[in-house]
Amino acid sequence: MTVSDLDAKSQAIILLARGTSTDATGEVVGVSGRTIRRWLEDPTFQAEVTTARRELLAEARAALGGAARDAITALHEALKDPSVALRIRAASVLLSALPAVTEQLEFEERLATLEAALEEARLAA
Repeated sequence: MTVSDLDAKSQAIILLARGTSTDATGEVVGVSGRTIRRWLEDPTFQAEVTTARRELLAEARAALGGAARDAITALHEALKDPSVALRIRAASVLLSALPAVTEQLEFEERLATLEAALEEARLAA
């Protein structure tokens, strides 16, 4: 099924989730940009756009994860290259990425702990 096979609102949801402007979305689906902006005032429509955007981001994140594994493999291989300059550059890239990865993991752990505590407090109330 393609975007053109969907009704106007469903098409608009996909286009808006992809970052298309309201005016451009309106042109594609056959309504005015003002109509798209009016649809966006509806909380249900907004929620559907947000959900679609999250799904697109999740797909992109998964694809980047796969590419990141390949990139790390390439950097590991470069660490064994005869060129000192290439080995140093590969080591530098790997080491510079470590703090951000560590921070992200720690952030996710703290967030999970806070969410669990919030859920416990909600259930206790």
